[in-house]
Amino acid sequence: MKQWSKNSLVAAAPLAAGHIFASQTIFKTLAAFFAFCAIASASYIINDLRDIEIDRKNPAKSTRPIASGAVTQSAAMVLLFLSLVAGIVISLFLPIAFQIAIAAYFFMTLAYSLGLKHQPVLELIIVSSGFALRAIGGATATHTPSSKWFLMVSVFAPLVIVTTKRISEKNNVDHQDLRPVLQQYSNSFLTFVLTVAAGVSLTSYSLWAFSLVEVHPYAQLSLIFICIQLFRYVWLSESGKGEVPEDLIFKDPISVISMLITATLLILSVYAKG
Repeated sequence: MKQWSKNSLVAAAPLAAGHIFASQTIFKTLAAFFAFCAIASASYIINDLRDIEIDRKNPAKSTRPIASGAVTQSAAMVLLFLSLVAGIVISLFLPIAFQIAIAAYFFMTLAYSLGLKHQPVLELIIVSSGFALRAIGGATATHTPSSKWFLMVSVFAPLVIVTTKRISEKNNVDHQDLRPVLQQYSNSFLTFVLTVAAGVSLTSYSLWAFSLVEVHPYAQLSLIFICIQLFRYVWLSESGKGEVPEDLIFKDPISVISMLITATLLILSVYAKG
């Protein structure tokens, strides 16, 4: 379920555009969500099948269904096939631009599983781009024009999460053998990437918020809480718990409250006109 929650990013563009509650938009957004759930599931199964022996040595990943043996490899292959078919069938009901976006996501994650996960920098970009393609997919599925600042945030904000995860993993000596690419990173390099990604994310979000023409400064005010979330996330990740970003975010009350306030302000900036 935590993995599937990432696919809710398909709602970002239509929500920001203010027309997500139109009947056709809701239908297309939900279709895009389920299509990404299916294709992402197939991608995770491929990755888990290839890493089954490595995952069994990882205390955190050894409990995964395939690694633990709860799901046999043959059953996983059947689930893989069904997930791919479901994702393809759902995508056929959406615009070709969406089909291109979700195909790019699948082949990019496939390349990651087949070897690019061991290539420094490329693996960071691929994982963060997976988030961006979800947001782009939602925009293309609903014919929602996306601003250049929206696209910048959708690319660099996930890079912040991925980089802090790598920093936490690198600082955990027990995990370095389980993800060989970590040995090719220095702490100073990862800190540099994190700094650039955070800076670009905040700048792009600020430019988007202040570009809105509206009576009330709800979007501009949300920048305060975006900063709280970002700084809090980086601070929490330094405790060595950044390997599971979902837990780091959703188990911290201050982060959750900041996210709720941000969401409220953004909804008001779009729907509370006048």
